[in-house]
Amino acid sequence: MTLPRLLMRHETILLLVVVGMIALINLINPGFLTLFNLFSMLKSSTVVGLFAIGFFVILVIGGLDVSFAAIAIVAMYGTVVIANAFFPDLSIWLLFGMAGLIGMLLGTINGVLVAWLKAPSLIITLGTTSLFRGFLLYFVGTDTIRRVPSGMVDFSRTNVLTLTAENGARVGLHVSVIILLVIALLVHFIMRHTTVGRSLYAIGGNRSAAQRMGISVLKIETLAYTAAGTLAGIAGLIAGGIIRLANPQTLVGGELDVIAAVVIGGAAITGGRGSVVGVLLGVFLIVTTNSSLIALGVSTVWQKVAIGTLLLIAIGLPMLVRRMQGAQS
Repeated sequence: MTLPRLLMRHETILLLVVVGMIALINLINPGFLTLFNLFSMLKSSTVVGLFAIGFFVILVIGGLDVSFAAIAIVAMYGTVVIANAFFPDLSIWLLFGMAGLIGMLLGTINGVLVAWLKAPSLIITLGTTSLFRGFLLYFVGTDTIRRVPSGMVDFSRTNVLTLTAENGARVGLHVSVIILLVIALLVHFIMRHTTVGRSLYAIGGNRSAAQRMGISVLKIETLAYTAAGTLAGIAGLIAGGIIRLANPQTLVGGELDVIAAVVIGGAAITGGRGSVVGVLLGVFLIVTTNSSLIALGVSTVWQKVAIGTLLLIAIGLPMLVRRMQGAQS
């Protein structure tokens, strides 16, 4: 790829925007760009990042899944309840497996309903969101659980890199950041270098053409929702592990950040376009925006305003450019 084409790529432009924003905020508030803030922002990106990757996989095929937070809550809370009752000393990796399995089952329910009933994905996942939350609150419980399995406690304290800041304080890069990067690399490879990944893009680009090519649209579509559910389950346990408690009301209300990150990252609402790299950059832009507003002393109420504005720009600007190009031709 030539240098001019590389510079014009959406991911490159987004990277420059992120770097420029960090530099600008650091000029206004010189204490912003520190190891502590950088590691903290990366840690804050992990749950949103996993949600965003799962949402991106669904968006690529032209679907919309807004149930990821509900799946994460059910997986996290259910895993903690089961582990506390039967396996209190289970390792964090087996706990991740349990949460991922719960998320996979719930995601498969979404996939079956959307693919086999041919119902609108937004309506289906809005319905399953209420269904999953209602099931959790009625059959499992509503109390915040502060005594979590020992594996989650150890996970919350695990850093892969610990450095000494300029003020002498020791700051660490949390292991959840590495988990996000590993999963992102795996999904990137699948999306770009496997038949399944190419099939996902083909379905989002032209569903009828994908069927004529011999792609099993129903199976691939179901697989996408299953994968998204699995990622949501893992994200839920990471969220619970970081704060060391299981709260059935947590993670609610963060859907806008996830959707904005994916769209800002270059994924098309209509499907068939986008990349995992763009999604991660979109996530970091959202996290940086929220962190910078806090650092500047701006009310948290304005965070949603800022994210909503970024989302409207990300959706509206490409449409405006295409209209102008169409008018000129």
